[in-house]
Amino acid sequence: MPEAMETVGLLLLLFAPFGAEGSTCPFPSPQCYKESTRTDEDFYCEWEDPDRSKEAVYTLFIQSSSSVSSPYPADFLTGNEQNVQVPLESVLTNVQSDIWVQKQTENMTCISPNTSVILNDSVKYSAPLIQKKVRSDGILTLNWSRAKDNKDAFHEIRWKDFNGSWHNGTSQAEDRDKAYQESTTLHLENHLMYQVQVRRKAIGYSAWSDWSDIVDVPVEIQVPVVRWKEEKAKRTRRVVLRWDPPPLEASHGGVTYNLTLSLPCETKTKTTKKTYYYMNVTDSEARVSIIAINSVSESASREITIPHVQHLKNCRADSGTLPQRKHFCLEWYKLSDGETRPTHVNTSSNATVEAIKKDMEKFVRYYYFLHVKKSRRLWHTKTMCPIYSSEGAPVAGPQNVTVNVTHDSALLLWRPIPVQDQRGFLLHYAIWILRQGGEIDYHEVPENQTSFHLRNLTTGSSYTVYISGRTKVGEGPNATANFLIPTSLVAPSNVLSKVILSVGGVLLVFSVFFSIALRRLKRKILPMIPSPVITATASEGLHHQNLSAATEEVHEVILLYRDDLDKQTKANKSEQSTVLQDCQLSVYEEDDEEDEEDDARITSSFPNPNYRGQMLRLSEPLAVDKGQRENNCDSSTPSYRHGSVL
Repeated sequence: MPEAMETVGLLLLLFAPFGAEGSTCPFPSPQCYKESTRTDEDFYCEWEDPDRSKEAVYTLFIQSSSSVSSPYPADFLTGNEQNVQVPLESVLTNVQSDIWVQKQTENMTCISPNTSVILNDSVKYSAPLIQKKVRSDGILTLNWSRAKDNKDAFHEIRWKDFNGSWHNGTSQAEDRDKAYQESTTLHLENHLMYQVQVRRKAIGYSAWSDWSDIVDVPVEIQVPVVRWKEEKAKRTRRVVLRWDPPPLEASHGGVTYNLTLSLPCETKTKTTKKTYYYMNVTDSEARVSIIAINSVSESASREITIPHVQHLKNCRADSGTLPQRKHFCLEWYKLSDGETRPTHVNTSSNATVEAIKKDMEKFVRYYYFLHVKKSRRLWHTKTMCPIYSSEGAPVAGPQNVTVNVTHDSALLLWRPIPVQDQRGFLLHYAIWILRQGGEIDYHEVPENQTSFHLRNLTTGSSYTVYISGRTKVGEGPNATANFLIPTSLVAPSNVLSKVILSVGGVLLVFSVFFSIALRRLKRKILPMIPSPVITATASEGLHHQNLSAATEEVHEVILLYRDDLDKQTKANKSEQSTVLQDCQLSVYEEDDEEDEEDDARITSSFPNPNYRGQMLRLSEPLAVDKGQRENNCDSSTPSYRHGSVL
């Protein structure tokens, strides 16, 4: 086997000059270097062939120029790979060495250009791997691991905004004992996104490492604006949290949201990339903190408080009953003013209500919640109640008692006794009313009521009112108020109603009187004048007549009342009626409200306007034949015979 390897080496040595003179590979000469400054470090050689044929076979040659060395070059067969690890003991590191690569395929063999180096002087660090980038207040800080030898190095950084050109800068990391991280800082504009790269070289050596991968740097992310709403669910409260996504400059590369849910009986941590979150909470207070995180920064925490439901004033539940066969959690805290929940609360998963009373202050109100969970279901509140370890009588009376007096009553108003002064559950307010003659009235008002109406009071009398709160232990101090019902005080509501009724009555009488007077005045000044009525038949006859100049014959006309006309015979009525029908004479009747006595005095040649109830009559029969009647009716000349009566 050694003889065969020696034969292959001789053949390669013989063909090498021929290949170098005949064909040169179209890629640069190889590079060999150590990745640290340690003396025991092996060498790493690499080259780059743009024509990466799968059937190509590469061989690396290293030949020292020292006369004492072997005349044959060291060769390293790499197959189809374009790099190889060269053991330190296989080469001479302190002398000049020639290095080249031979590429062999089925159809050709070529050799790369030759390079001469002293291997011990060739140190090239690996490209930095940026592991962390932090951007805050316009300053970007980049961190990456040190080289293998853990020594300081020179660094070159280049950056550009997304639409700009590259800018370069250099720096040297400080020597830090037992530190395996290197970092550099860069000042950037706050509103722009950037891209950065870093490379390094060992101090005292000339070879730069490759550039690191391009890293995108978004802008600093801000605190999210969170909105929430509560939805009532079965035995629990469902809360929906929503927040706006950040702008593109901050969300480039992705944004993650860390949520911390502080619930009465547990604390949860959730991570999401969505801009909403659904959660279930009990009737007690819940808190949520949300932090937005992008690739270079994290926002400040946005704190959301889901308030508890309204505190009860009294409790009618059995406070000593705990659930069986269920997980439960007891939460309680001190209520100094009756409403405000303190920052610190107590929780327990095995204590009883009677047990927690032992550690409570006497005469001080506490509040507790009993949360339960069956199997893997959600927590829900079973009981919530105010509680005292021991009760006492109130130490103060109602506050700010005022009296609003009317003509026969008074309205008492007061502010409730502060919770810290109640020292127990109020049963009711006790009210004593001392009248001027020594008579005393007593009333009890529910504890949640802060007013009382005193009725049927005596005008001109003075009264004294005493109000106090009462617990099951006893009554507290009184609050006192004195007031007087004046004799001159009249109910404003009665006076106002009387004034309104009086003014309304006067206006009504005046409007009726004015309407009647106006109608009478109108009749006197503007009497009604009737209009003659012309029937359709008479109008049509006029269109067929020969329209010639017409002359008018005037005869005497006598106007009589109906009583005078009744003296005529019935025969005359029939004949005269026939004549009128033939002529199609019609009489228009119109209602009139004037007095008939005034109308009887008016005598004129014109038709009487007040003809209501009158009839057209003829004083004597007209001796005309049928043909004459037709001619008279068709004529356009109105004719009135002597002795005609209207």
